[in-house]
Amino acid sequence: MKLSVVAESLCNDDVIPSKKEPAKTTTMFIVFRELCFIFAVFFTAYATFINTQPKVQRGAPPSPFFLHSSIRDFYQGDLTQLMQEITHQHYAFVMYYAPWDADSQDAKDDFIEASLFYGDKVYFAGVNCWEPSSECRLTFKEVISPFPQLVAYVGPGKAVEYKGPHTADHLIKFLHSVLHPVVRVNSAPELWDLRTIHDAVLVGHLNFHGVISGLGYQILYDTALRLASRDHERHIAVGVFTHLGVNRLLGLDEKPTIVLYLWNQRMEYQGKADVDSLIKWVMAQVEKGLPELNSNTLLPHMKGGAVMVMFTPRHPLASIIPYYHLLRRIAMNFNFCRNGTRTHLEDDFFSYVLQYKSLYPSGYERGIINAEGLLRQKCKVRRKMRQTVTHPCNSPTISKWDNMTCFSGSQQGFCRTPSYTLKIMEFSPLSVNEYSSDAERVREAHLDEKCALLERSPLPIAPKDSPYIGRIPTSCETNKTFSFIALDSSSYTHLANGLGLQLPKMKHRTSVVIFDNEEVLKLNTTEVTEKSVADLLRRYLAGERQRPLRSATDTINFHNSIKDKQEGEVVDLTELNTHTFDSFALNQSQNVVVMYHSPYCSFCLTLSNLFLSLAYFLRQVRSLSFARIDGELNDLPWQYTVPTYPSVIFFPAHRKSESRIFPHKLPLNMHSLASFIISNLRNYERMSVMLALCSRWGQNPMATSEGEMCLKDIRMVSIDGISDMLREYRSYLLRIQLCASCPSESYLNLRLKSIFRVLEYLKTAHLHLYSVTNISYSVSYLENMKSRIITH
Repeated sequence: MKLSVVAESLCNDDVIPSKKEPAKTTTMFIVFRELCFIFAVFFTAYATFINTQPKVQRGAPPSPFFLHSSIRDFYQGDLTQLMQEITHQHYAFVMYYAPWDADSQDAKDDFIEASLFYGDKVYFAGVNCWEPSSECRLTFKEVISPFPQLVAYVGPGKAVEYKGPHTADHLIKFLHSVLHPVVRVNSAPELWDLRTIHDAVLVGHLNFHGVISGLGYQILYDTALRLASRDHERHIAVGVFTHLGVNRLLGLDEKPTIVLYLWNQRMEYQGKADVDSLIKWVMAQVEKGLPELNSNTLLPHMKGGAVMVMFTPRHPLASIIPYYHLLRRIAMNFNFCRNGTRTHLEDDFFSYVLQYKSLYPSGYERGIINAEGLLRQKCKVRRKMRQTVTHPCNSPTISKWDNMTCFSGSQQGFCRTPSYTLKIMEFSPLSVNEYSSDAERVREAHLDEKCALLERSPLPIAPKDSPYIGRIPTSCETNKTFSFIALDSSSYTHLANGLGLQLPKMKHRTSVVIFDNEEVLKLNTTEVTEKSVADLLRRYLAGERQRPLRSATDTINFHNSIKDKQEGEVVDLTELNTHTFDSFALNQSQNVVVMYHSPYCSFCLTLSNLFLSLAYFLRQVRSLSFARIDGELNDLPWQYTVPTYPSVIFFPAHRKSESRIFPHKLPLNMHSLASFIISNLRNYERMSVMLALCSRWGQNPMATSEGEMCLKDIRMVSIDGISDMLREYRSYLLRIQLCASCPSESYLNLRLKSIFRVLEYLKTAHLHLYSVTNISYSVSYLENMKSRIITH
């Protein structure tokens, strides 16, 4: 019994584990399923949390953009605070910027420089109008684009937007126009001075009751501010006559009126008494005069006819630009027709200038320049005297106008930081007690400002005098449309280069060019004078002109040399220009391959590499030359001009009239370019060229299968060449036999001898091809033998 029990227990022990194993497996599956569910819930919740977060992370908090004390920086976009401070200022200049904007960063230093110059008179501020949640961004989001926007505020209610270049001198010029928008005119000679310097003058002949200006002056003042926004170079001056007694001398009534003086006429304003109507009328009348002089766009004038363009430096702070006035006088002469009706001689400014030559002779700019030179000397004396009277300001951030806040009192001298709420009269270079009246202080402050402006601008340079320029045909006589445009040579150098003008080589960096849809006509000299410009215009109008060819002597756009690392031999490509093209490409003794490229052609670089490699392989062929020319900057006669870039032209020796251009439909690679050259060579010239090309696979052609195949092809070509020359030899021999005493017998004999020498060369070359072991040696051998047998 015991044994049976033990056996049963043993059997049970074996059975029990087998029953528990399925239960453990089921439990593992359940746990794994729960874990998967937990992970799924976790990842779903995480994905939901991520998607609810904003896709654009908020940037770093705004930081100050202007770190200079002369500019109030609202880098958080506080527009309300800015406007509150502007209302307490007479003049303010605000820059709405974006810290990341490249143009804003470029204009930053110029804006600071302008603030150092006019910081005593103008309140300068910068506003970050890009901060997403800022007040400025929410208010001007649809208005300010692109950045930066520069706006001048005159008092609490007038805003003048600046639309010119963002340079310090241009900003100072604009602020000067805002600070002094209206010029006081006391007499007729002063009016003529304004008309001499400016293209148009808007003058108000108004009644002043004491110091009260009235509505007319307010309209004129607002109009001047609006013109300052449009005309940042101030070609249109705005003046006011305070003495109505002069009106009678000018042919005007004594009643208040506004008159626009152009170069050839005078017009009274008869429209509504509001700023918008007056602005539209002024701009419409000015555009009818000489609008091309101030234009920066050439295309509209080119469509109407020929254009004379003058490139000359135009400093924005210069009191006068002599070369500009030279061009203006030429334009006046051309546009002046004497068949009009005039009630007053003074209506025509040009006639006035012609009649009173003692007042305004040709070259009157020199008188203005001499007067300015005397004023510059006076400013230097004033500056030296000021240094002996006042205490110096040692702060490096103090500007010219900040020095006017330096006072010497009974105590130790000090330099006050300029306050934006101070009036102009407080900024005097000397002690206030040294002046006897407020008017004297105003005059001194005005002279100080003028001296500071002169320090920033160079002394104008006048052209050489031309006492007599001769008569210029008028537009009425020629019945041709002609435009005159003056451009800044510093800003439009690229355009001058495109027209073939090398401004750095011109005197005073000034030049004149006439061009139309067909050709370009330049001056024959490097110096611009009134006579030379008049002669240029006369030649063009008379049709006595020849198309000048532009030439750029130093235009290297790609690498033009390659060096053999083993032999140390350098192969250079000749860079041609207009002057050297004929002597090189049309050399009768040479086969010349010319590549035309352009600096604006991106694919020219690929062809340049192929062209240079091909020139390297054929460097030992003395009868073949390679060269390049920039077709964009070098004008050539029409028969040598290509329509597209890059282009390759082959000029064969002794047959220049049979030149060939590489077909543009073929692929540009080494094989097609080499085949193009070989196909245009004569039979005896192909041998050394083809042998030189075999050097791509090594100097020993028998060392590689490609070299051996290349040498075999040359032998086949030589056999074909010999067959062709034998056929030609027999034909000439037959012609000699049939023409025993004809006049061409001597020519036929010479031709027969020439063919015989070619056959002799081909035979010797063909036999030499079976013993080639060094390609360089064999090419030199064939070239020497060709020059000995064929040439001689």
